[in-house]
This record gives sequence, C-alpha cells and structure tokens, in this order.
Amino acid sequence: MFVYYVPQTLMEALKRPRIRFGVFEVDPQARELRKQGFKVKLQEQPFQILLMLLERPGEVVTREEIRKRLWPADTFVDFDSGLNRATNRLRESLGDDAENPRFVETLPRRGYRFIAPVETRDDDSTEAALPKQDSVITPSEDSPARSSQRARWIFALAAVLAGIVISLLALSHFLRRTGPQIKSIAVLPLQNLSGDPAQEYFSDGLTDELITEVAKIGALRVISRTSSMQYKGTHKSVPAIAKELGVDALVEGTVVRSGDRVRVTAQLIDARDDRHIWSEAYDRNIVDVLPLQAEVAQTVADQVRVKLTSEQHASLVNGHRANSESLEAYLKGSFFLNQGIGGLDKSIEYFSEAIQADPSNAQAYSGLSESYFLLGVFGIHPSKEVYPKARAAAMKAIEIDATSADAHAVLAEVAKGFDWDLAAAESEYKRALELNPSSSNTRALYADYLSMMQRHDEAIAEMRRSHELDPVSIMDDAFFGFLYYRARRYDEAIAVCRQALELGPNYPNANWFMALALEKEGRIPEAITSLQSAVNYSGAPLFLALLGHAYGLAGKKADALSTLEELKARSKKQYVSPFDFALVYTGLGDRDMAFQWLETSYSERVMRIQELNEPHFDSLRGDPRYADLLRRIGIPP
Repeated sequence: MFVYYVPQTLMEALKRPRIRFGVFEVDPQARELRKQGFKVKLQEQPFQILLMLLERPGEVVTREEIRKRLWPADTFVDFDSGLNRATNRLRESLGDDAENPRFVETLPRRGYRFIAPVETRDDDSTEAALPKQDSVITPSEDSPARSSQRARWIFALAAVLAGIVISLLALSHFLRRTGPQIKSIAVLPLQNLSGDPAQEYFSDGLTDELITEVAKIGALRVISRTSSMQYKGTHKSVPAIAKELGVDALVEGTVVRSGDRVRVTAQLIDARDDRHIWSEAYDRNIVDVLPLQAEVAQTVADQVRVKLTSEQHASLVNGHRANSESLEAYLKGSFFLNQGIGGLDKSIEYFSEAIQADPSNAQAYSGLSESYFLLGVFGIHPSKEVYPKARAAAMKAIEIDATSADAHAVLAEVAKGFDWDLAAAESEYKRALELNPSSSNTRALYADYLSMMQRHDEAIAEMRRSHELDPVSIMDDAFFGFLYYRARRYDEAIAVCRQALELGPNYPNANWFMALALEKEGRIPEAITSLQSAVNYSGAPLFLALLGHAYGLAGKKADALSTLEELKARSKKQYVSPFDFALVYTGLGDRDMAFQWLETSYSERVMRIQELNEPHFDSLRGDPRYADLLRRIGIPP
C-alpha cells in the first residue's frame, strides 16, 4: 500500500488567508503586500494601518483607534507627524493620491476609510486534495471503481502540486543564499520621529556613527556621509536612490528619543529587487546607542554574507558606552563639525565637554583632532597653534581605540603639513584606509598627498576611488580640477570645474581651482572673474590673496597693492597667513618680498607652503632660494 504525507507547514502556507483589492494582495500572516505577484516595500506602521483599514472596509477607522494600536500611551512621539508620515508612505506604496483616492480616503480630523472593493480568499481549494499531516491516502477496496479512479487522480495531482511548491520554496531559499552578493551599500539618514526639530543633531549624529561602523566592513563599498545626507527628507524610491548612488543595497531607519530612552529601527533593503532582507527595532538606554550602531553594522555584515577580519570583528563588538552627558556633547560636536568652517569653534567646545564628561570617549578625541586640523587647513588659526593640538587629540584617540581610522587620517595630515615627515604621512594614510577603506575623505586627502609628491596618475586614480564613495559630491568634482591643474592638464581642470559650477554656481573652491588653470592658459581676465566670485561668496583671506595674485599677473598693480593693504588691515582683526602675502607678491613679480614672506611661512610651519611646487609659483623656479626651500620642506620640485 502506497502512503503519502503532506507536511503541515506546507498545508498552512497553502491555506493562508489573503486579502485582495485592485492589483494588490495582502498576506497578513507573512506581513507582505504584493502587486501583481511582486512584493511591494512597506514599513511596519504603514502596513498596520493598511490592515486596520482592510479589517473594516468602507468604515471609518478613527485617528484615536490608530493611535491606541500603533502608538501606546507610554510611547513618546509626535503622533500627528508620525501618522501623517505613515499614511503618506502607505499611499506611496499603493500609488494612491490623497486628493483623488482610489484606496485610502482621508476624513479630516476623524480618520481614514478604505473605499476600494475588497476580496478575502482563504485559498482552501486545495484542502480537499491535500491530506493533513497525520492522514493517509489508500485505495478503498469496497469503493466503486469510478470513485477509486477519481481518488487516484486527486492524489496524483496533489502530489505534483506539493512537489512544485516545495521545489519553488527550495529554489527561492537557494537563490536568496547564492544570488548575486551585495558589494555596495548606502546608509540613508535616520528619520527623526520625535517631532522636535531641535533633535535633528541626535538623529544625524547616529546616522554618522552608523555610516562609520558599516564602513568598517572592508568587503563592502559604503557611500560617504556627504552623498548619503543629500537624501534627507527625500521622497525618491529605493531603486532610484540606489541607481544614483550606484549601490546594491540601502539601510534606512528611524530614531525616537524620550528622555534617556531611545528607540531605533533599521532595515536592510536589496535595491536590485526592492526586497527587504532584514529589519529590527531596538529600545535602548541612551548610553547604549553608540554600541548599538556597531551591533547593527555587525548584523548588516551577517545579512549580506560578508566575512569580517578579526580586527574588523573586534572593532564592531567593542563599541564605547559613553555616559549620557558625554554622548550628548559628542553628537552636538559632530553636528557642528559637519557644518564646515562656521561650526569648527562650536565643535571644539562640545567635543571638549564630551571628553570632560568621559575621558575615555575615543570618538570625542578623534572629532576634536579633526576640528583642530581643519582650523589649520582653512587658515583660521596659525598652524603652530592648532596642529600640535590636533596631533595630541588624535594620539589620545588611538591610545584608547587603536582602530580609529579618522584619528590616523589626522595624524597623516599633521605629518604631511606640519612635521613635513612625508614617509610617516603615507604610512598613516595607508593605515587609515586599512581601517576604513570606504572613507572618501581619507582617500581625497591621500590623493592630495600623492599629487603634491608629483605622483599624478596615482593621485587621480585614488580620487576616482573617493568619487565612487561620494558620487553626488560637488567637492569631489571640484577637487578633480585641482589635481588636473597640478598635473598641468589645464583643459581638463577647467572642464571639470565648470561641471562642478553647474551643480553649485557659487561654490568657491571650484572657482578657485578653475582660476588657477585659467591663469596658466593665459586667460587672466576670466581667472579674475572666477576669483571675484569666490571672494564675494566666501570672503576668506585665501581667495582675496589669490585675486591679488591674478591682478599682479594681469598688470593691474594698483589693484594688487590695494589687495595687500586689505590683507594687512584684516590681519589686525583676524589671522592672515604669511603665505597669502607671498602669493600676492609673486603675482606682482617682486621676488624678494615673495621669498621674505615664504621664509616667514617656513618658520611658522604654515601648511600651505607645500603649494610651492605648484604651477602658479613657476616664476620663482630659477631662483636658488626656491630650490633651497623645497629641499628643507622635503617635497619634490
């Protein structure tokens, strides 16, 4: 006698109730929304609202009912804002319009109603054909022949159907595990659901931390913060964002904070088929949110089947647990650091507070080192004042956490621009990239170093890698122009800077780099126009000095001398680098005054003296003092 068993789990899958409307189907048990058989991305809260509406089609589901079910009384959140976001996402997934709804109708100040016809199917048509787990199909000896034949036919059909379903399930599992591996990823800005705009620094700061932690997964290409943050508040679809960033997957999530409690949700989406790979919600004390970002990064690595090195694994499992006061100050410091020049003094203030509250906070030391370094780079304070502070803070960060990639990058910049120890600088760049190969910022700094060392092909190749990590950054587009200028490829420099200016017409660095190339092409009037734009937008002494240099080249001596007077007047109120004066005198053709200010720059260890081997100092090359300075600085001619 032949006996055939059908697994109960398969029976449950085949009998699962489905709700259909239009071209959509909802599986409440699997928590899936499908459109014409394909899964549609829908987060948990919008899905819960959809289920509530489908439970009572044609009836009003009140806002209060939704609040009680989705936002219990002990949940601290701006309900109105959260509900609006959730319903908007639901409509986006359904392709619905609030003004002319096909599915979800809004009743102002009351609630919502599902207005489309709804069909519920239990899919029980196979129940008669498929036996339960403990049932046995046998031919009945005393049944009529026709019934016996029908039973055999039903049995055969059931067996074939079950075999097909099992095979499809097995194939689906196999494809999920052996399909194309995810090799690139972007972390989108975590959405602040607190309803308080003043908490943006908190959600942005956690986004930064999550990007930093995921970037430690060396086998993944992780998009930089600069590009990812441009999608804050966007309504673009996952596939559209992924296409623009050139990635296989996205991480997105939300943050809600109430006092010392934080709720973070995160989900990983395969952008190639808009498939949710993983999602999770975490309720933690505020002191645990930094280790949480490392935990999420570890989970991402597991989900995309990436094998971590022992060092990467150790870095992710040993997240620092800062006290709440230190964490608050650290996240505020990070927020102001990302504001650029105008936020550096504030960032130093908050990073210092974070360290005072918790002297073991390595991230705060690393942020402090970067702030001091940028003050020197932008010429806001003298190099000899801020670079030693940058070095001390970076070394303290590494003492606490040897895997601090950003701190190693700062040490590289200090070695290059202040110590003039170029071998040590390259070693630190490589160590920083070993720890975080997805740092577009470190790759750009390393490209700058290679370019200064006259290794132009290597510099441009490294900058291309940086651009892959920061694909929608105007800064990278402009910096390509600077590298081409240094390589004396002036036409290419001008072309890429023009492209950058199309994206940001007032971006001063693009005007700066283009002006340098225009000068070498003999197009001085155009260079002056570009530099005037940079001065009008920024007003930094650097751009004023470059303009004075261009005036000198154009024979406009009075304008150049007027620029010198303005720089002297500014120096009584703010720091003006001696190198800026050297620039103007070089343009005027006054070698003696140029070298006098260059010697002052050397004695004060001004970082920008390393620009001496760039094309705009070609007029000094025949002077023995020029070669002597290059020798002392240690850079090639």
